[in-house]
Amino acid sequence: MASVYLAFAGKAVATPVISYLLNKAFGYLHRYWKAEDLKALEAELLRTLPQVQAVFDAVDREQIKGHSTALDAWLWQLRDAIEEAEDSLDELEYYKLKEGVKAREEQDEPWGISKLKGKFINKLIKHGPQNGRLKRLKEAIEGLHKVISGVTSFLDFVKVGTVGPHMDCDHWKITGKQYETSSKLTANEVFGLDKEKDLILKWLIGNEPMGANLQFFSIVGHGGFGKTTLAQLIYSEKNVQNYFDLHIWVSVSSHFDALAITKSIIEAITKESTSANTLESLHAILEEKLISQRLLLIFDNVWNDKDMNEWERLFAPLKICGSGSKILITTRMKSVGDMVGNVLGVKGEHLKLGGLQEKDLLMLFNKYAFCRLDLKYPTNLHSLGEQIVKRLGGCPLAAKVIGAHLSSNMSFVHWKKILQDDFQNLQIAKDGIIKVLRLSYHYLPANLQLCFRYCSIFPQGYKFGKKELMEMWLGSGLILRTANESQPLEDTAAEYLDLLARKSFFDFTSIERAGVVLEEYYVMHDIMHDMARAVSSGECLRTAGIGFISIAKTVRHLSIKIEDSVHLKELCHLNKLRSLVIEFVGDDPSMTYYLTFSEVLKELKALRILCLTTKCQFHLPDAISNLVHLRYISVFSSKRSFLVSVHKLFSLYHLQALKIMEYSDGKMLKLDGMGNLVCLRNLHVPYDILSSIPRIGNLTCLQELYGFSLQRKKGYSITELRNLTQLRHLRLRDIQNIDKYEEILDAKLKEKKQLRTLSLHWASYDGDTKKIDDLVLENLQPHSDLEGLDIIGYNGTRLPSWMRNPYLITLVSLKIIKCGKMEQLPSLTSLCSLENLYLQDLSVLVKIGCFSNGSIGSSSEGMGYTGSNEVFPPHLNTLTIRGCPRLRELPTMPSGLNQLKILNSGLIHLPYMQWNYTEGTAPLSSNSRLTVLIEDCPDLTSLAEGFFKQPVYLESIRDIHIFQCEKLEYLPPKGFSELVNLQNLEISYCSMLSGNALEVKLLPSSLENLTITSCGKLENILIGSLTGLNSLNLLKFSECNHMTSLPSTETFKTLTALRTVRLCDCPELSSLGGLQCLESLRYLSIDRCHKLAMIPSRQPSLFHGVKEDGNENLLKLGTLRIDDHSLLYVEPLRSICFARELSICDDPIMTSLPEQWLLQNQTALRHLWVFNVKSLRCLPSSLANLCHLQSFSLFAAPLVESLPQLPASLGKLDISFCHSMLNERCRKGGSDWSKIAHIPVVKINGLQEESS
Repeated sequence: MASVYLAFAGKAVATPVISYLLNKAFGYLHRYWKAEDLKALEAELLRTLPQVQAVFDAVDREQIKGHSTALDAWLWQLRDAIEEAEDSLDELEYYKLKEGVKAREEQDEPWGISKLKGKFINKLIKHGPQNGRLKRLKEAIEGLHKVISGVTSFLDFVKVGTVGPHMDCDHWKITGKQYETSSKLTANEVFGLDKEKDLILKWLIGNEPMGANLQFFSIVGHGGFGKTTLAQLIYSEKNVQNYFDLHIWVSVSSHFDALAITKSIIEAITKESTSANTLESLHAILEEKLISQRLLLIFDNVWNDKDMNEWERLFAPLKICGSGSKILITTRMKSVGDMVGNVLGVKGEHLKLGGLQEKDLLMLFNKYAFCRLDLKYPTNLHSLGEQIVKRLGGCPLAAKVIGAHLSSNMSFVHWKKILQDDFQNLQIAKDGIIKVLRLSYHYLPANLQLCFRYCSIFPQGYKFGKKELMEMWLGSGLILRTANESQPLEDTAAEYLDLLARKSFFDFTSIERAGVVLEEYYVMHDIMHDMARAVSSGECLRTAGIGFISIAKTVRHLSIKIEDSVHLKELCHLNKLRSLVIEFVGDDPSMTYYLTFSEVLKELKALRILCLTTKCQFHLPDAISNLVHLRYISVFSSKRSFLVSVHKLFSLYHLQALKIMEYSDGKMLKLDGMGNLVCLRNLHVPYDILSSIPRIGNLTCLQELYGFSLQRKKGYSITELRNLTQLRHLRLRDIQNIDKYEEILDAKLKEKKQLRTLSLHWASYDGDTKKIDDLVLENLQPHSDLEGLDIIGYNGTRLPSWMRNPYLITLVSLKIIKCGKMEQLPSLTSLCSLENLYLQDLSVLVKIGCFSNGSIGSSSEGMGYTGSNEVFPPHLNTLTIRGCPRLRELPTMPSGLNQLKILNSGLIHLPYMQWNYTEGTAPLSSNSRLTVLIEDCPDLTSLAEGFFKQPVYLESIRDIHIFQCEKLEYLPPKGFSELVNLQNLEISYCSMLSGNALEVKLLPSSLENLTITSCGKLENILIGSLTGLNSLNLLKFSECNHMTSLPSTETFKTLTALRTVRLCDCPELSSLGGLQCLESLRYLSIDRCHKLAMIPSRQPSLFHGVKEDGNENLLKLGTLRIDDHSLLYVEPLRSICFARELSICDDPIMTSLPEQWLLQNQTALRHLWVFNVKSLRCLPSSLANLCHLQSFSLFAAPLVESLPQLPASLGKLDISFCHSMLNERCRKGGSDWSKIAHIPVVKINGLQEESS
């Protein structure tokens, strides 16, 4: 039996939800059943609910753990009873919808629920108590009453009325004591936090005090990730102790009490207890101690992100402290830092601890795993340890707990079992890691706990799309409605997801390319995923198959892989299941799956969510049409014939989301019944299907309609939009097919208050339709609350009046694309909320707004300002202009711009930034960050104009990318040296650029990444400017025809942070310069630098580590990637002894591996890749001596016919596109199998060989 606080999650159906359910159920029963005992039953249920709530509130308290078995059983019974009542009520609602659809078909008019109640109500009244569905509802309510009555058995140990919505104060005080910390560093050795420590120290003492007296910094991370350790490191630094007058450490923990914390601060300063017990007296004492003192105050383990009043009471006396005072907080939730910033009225800095690097975590693991014995441990244990560490997600606590556990049993078999087991099922993990993390979970409100647990059914590392997760939460019934809630459930789900991200249960991340966000998603850290699985035990389950695990009947949400129909049939007993995510991975015939799945679906009557993935031909069973509670269906197949029976879905009247990823020929689909899905809110289907759905206006609950193609036939006109009042996102295609302007008005776009994004597409067509398009667009006026607008393929000459007037005051994003007749855009300043502007393929555009060149304002002196009097909207964040060849100049840009991209345009000089001369100060914040991308602007000749002439803005520039500007000659007056925060610089294919006239250093010391491609004389000039770039992390030279040597020893010695060097297509490069001095270098790749490879191999060897000039070879490469093995005979590569990875790719002349070099690196080498080596004849027997090698990949080596003995440490062998004889010898039972049978993963041409 699962423990009491895991099994039910009784709070998931707390009394407001039960009350809502009961009120709705008794509403039906009182009206249509008319039984005398109903009122007494209702009164008794409502009277007992407070007692049920008391038990719910006590579920997590330590005092009832001894009763967990009985309470656990009762809670599951209660959940079953509630869900039975919910299903009964839901079934009544289903038939109500069904009657409504039938009535609409008979009347052949738009469906409105108020008109259709009559028929359904008459049926209920006619049949009364004999109605089977009403009878089931009454029996379900009676069953619920029977279970709820059992609550009295648990009231003896529940203090009714003394607990709140979370754990009681006494519990929090106990918990707080367990996790109390001090400023003293408890670890005698700390790994991997140097970079983070330096960053915080720079913030604390490296900057001059500015602005408010009190500033703050938050360290955010999951439990066990080193937040407290990092804070202790900071606190103990001598520089910190000397810089601040007062240094105070407060262990806050879960119970946040301003009075108690204030008393702790006073006692930390005075070193004695205080008798004061009122906030007034404590504040007076504290102010006296703090006045004019520079204070460092560290709050460790803070949880309070709700009670702003307590924060205000705490901070009130701190405002008197001296300039430069700092507050440092550690917390698991970013939302805590947000609240502190709001209370202090300052924008704080945040550091997210995402876990240790693998090498640092391995050192920590080894410390705990190998500390107890003085023996030299077997190599295979070290190899297993490295594999275990890869699975720990960077968590220091996990490394310590698992390492300490393994130290008690040093056998290979035991370690391998731990590696193969699921960590979250290990008792050591439950007692250590999960216990620490569970505190974060228990601090969540019950509704967020429910949504978090659900996510355990997804695989580890899964990337959640926001809409996908929200739709599944909604479909599963996790977003619970109560009688007092009125906002749309989608908004509630979005709030929940945002809260979970702010509380660090999810990490929000995005994929960007050249500054463009391609994808946004949420990811749950591996450690949090383990915790989600632990707290959802018995309720949620993800498993690879049935054969290895028994699935409890209590499971509500299941994700499973099915290999055959026999295993599929074993799902039949899960009649409480609400979510089924199923992947068919076997090769059973489709008919076998079809028949078995039909049987399964007949039993799973409570299903709300059904997600199917299959690689075989698959037909939806007829039984799917009987799943009357179904809300969400997602189907994906690699075969295109499974949807011929899609009409079986059209009786699922409760369906809210339909997701079809693949499909058969759209012409085969019967789509006339799609309009029956009157509750459908989200429709994700291929465009061919969407554009073929007739009378889509019947789907009155739709919130998204992407790709509605207007056609000149009944059922496809724009009037179908009339009743779609809940639309939030709309994309209209083929607008040129609108014939009548009155049809546009009938669509009532202007009345759709929920509409947030509107995309208008005209298809390309012949003829002069400028006037027609102008009128059509004028009439397509949306509601003024619109946030996103796309206009694509528009053939008119001007934008509508509703865009020129201050109407769209909430518009955030505007895209205008392929509007080939538009020569001028109006001023966009009326779009006061606009943040993103995208202009593309406006082939005749010459002007934006009405501007003339010239200076603005007398206060611009010294600012270098000579911009236009036309400005972009004040809040513009990103500006992209692409394919506007006649656009020569731009309006002045707002100072808050974060991204400027100009591509394939006729720009002749860079734009200026707006100077707020009336206030006399630059409107820049410390967080301003500008990325500039200029590409293929053939008429741009100089970077010495525009915002590069405005020194005050140069500090905001972080990234510069310049490509293919063939006439570009001039850099800014002082190069890039004045861009003191520049981090990334990339210049490519600008062959006329030259810095000859500049007698200054071109590059700033802040630079982290530098990429130069084919830039003529500028190449060597930039090499000469590298000295002193102690932040440089990446250096890449490509197609640099003028470069003959890498920087000298003196230069490389100053590049102390350089980790990556890439050299590609540099034909004149003949020397690696002082490369051997790069102690920090971890990645080096050299491709197609043929002159470098031609250096004679008779160079003096550095095997003893020192060159004749006295410079030691300090290289400790992580990865070396080369395309010519001869490079391994070139110094300093020849003398490397510590390389961890070697990749030799595309070497057509290598006949044998560089054996001596490999042996030279045998103690360090972990991975060896050999790709596309057509002359390689054999592998050396000395490979067996590479005692730490973990993986070996041999790809496209057609002459290699056999393998030598391979090292015992090898964990993976991958052989592809090699000699057929080698393939046969390496298969199980082949002549080389005995040499590789010990390797856990052996792949031949991508297929894994199963070991014994």
